[in-house]
Amino acid sequence: MGNSSNFQSVDQLQGPGGRGKFQDALGERFVDGLAPDVSFATFVETRLNFREWIEQYMAKRSSSRLDSLVAQSARREGKKSNRNLMLSLMEGIAATYNGNLKSMLAFCSKDFVEDSSGGLFGRLNEPRLGGMVPNPKKAFIGRSLVLQGEAGRGIRLSFVGTHFPISQVAAALEDPSKDPLEGAKIALAKTLRKVLKKASLRKLTDEKTIIFLQGDINSRTVLRGSEVNDALLEVLEDESLQSAMQAELELPPGRWREVVPHHSVNDLPVTYKFNAEKSCQTGNSPVRSGSNDPEHYLTIGDVMSKARMRSSSAPELRNGCGFQHGLYKRTLASLGEWLDTWGVAFKQHDFRSFRFPACADRVIYWASDELHDYLSLELPRGGYEVNHGQLGSDHRPVSLEVVMKLYSSKIRHSTHLKPARSFMGEGYLSEAEDLASEEDPDDLYEATPKTVASSPPAFGKAASLSSRRLFADGAASEDEGT
Repeated sequence: MGNSSNFQSVDQLQGPGGRGKFQDALGERFVDGLAPDVSFATFVETRLNFREWIEQYMAKRSSSRLDSLVAQSARREGKKSNRNLMLSLMEGIAATYNGNLKSMLAFCSKDFVEDSSGGLFGRLNEPRLGGMVPNPKKAFIGRSLVLQGEAGRGIRLSFVGTHFPISQVAAALEDPSKDPLEGAKIALAKTLRKVLKKASLRKLTDEKTIIFLQGDINSRTVLRGSEVNDALLEVLEDESLQSAMQAELELPPGRWREVVPHHSVNDLPVTYKFNAEKSCQTGNSPVRSGSNDPEHYLTIGDVMSKARMRSSSAPELRNGCGFQHGLYKRTLASLGEWLDTWGVAFKQHDFRSFRFPACADRVIYWASDELHDYLSLELPRGGYEVNHGQLGSDHRPVSLEVVMKLYSSKIRHSTHLKPARSFMGEGYLSEAEDLASEEDPDDLYEATPKTVASSPPAFGKAASLSSRRLFADGAASEDEGT
């Protein structure tokens, strides 16, 4: 979102779910009438300059409950940690041309204080531009807040925006000699491990911290004959793979989970790949339990059900014949006028399997099992809102309202992850590190004033913790390579 050259300022961006302007994400009340305590927005591939907009917002913040705002830029964080001046210069040029990962975190200073030790940054290796320049938008950046007061008990919330690399996922979908789902899962798991490893080094994986990770996670729809899967959904369900992600990181028992639970790939909304200039015509409201409203977000299930309807006259679709790459292309080609109705982009002459409609833009979180047992996440709007009215990209912006509650006694008893499978030994998800991406922990983050809270102690039993209200606004990208 905001990466199109047609956008000149933040004010041209729409608000959550297409309501109002972007600024409304910092002041709009939840559907139940209560105001948010935190608003976090991720711009995964933007060319916009936020400085002037932030200055104007801060000048009139006295009228807003969210009276504190911090912004982060992957290129700026990379420059702090990069000792190669020429590489820093080239990264700046790449960001101007190819977009940059940025985030905004607004919060109520009466309830939260920023943790000076809670910054997070890491590059995510992708094939380099021109063979020499790291892609600045493929990274993760984060800031952390600590709940104030006795009721808060030092619970820390780390908000991390990201843009995952796609090259290994794409390769997995196009290799006929290997299982495409297993390859895509391993590619995502490697990236999630990198985030956990860096968070562990920053001491952000204790039993009082929740890490919210949002943005373009680049999950993809995986077709295997008549079977349809979502790569991220399968990763989160694979306990052995989750164990392998955390191996040797000295973490408390815990796991990655999605904020919005989905029981089937068919329920996932499509957030990619759309025509940048054409709106989806399926409506702009989610399906709610018990609702008879015929209008809803386009889902993976919608795409596949229409394709199956056409399969009666297309045996190659029904039987899943041929290489997987051809199956993706034939499935879309069979949809005909539906692609135009949905605004889905499909170029037959240069189509690749990873450009099949997918739910790429998500919000997940990592928490220890101990903390998770006291935690409830409620969704006032039923789940993700996809804004099909914000054009200019092949992704669509995603927003999510969350009511977080921490109880004084456990509301569940989590079981620890199963051990990794025998072949997932030491180094299974490790890769050779890019030396240019190694940061000195002392140089990683510019400390905020000394009055902010330090890293909290280990988690103990919560007592009368009040509910906290969060708002997350995901963002989208335009590059066909994402």
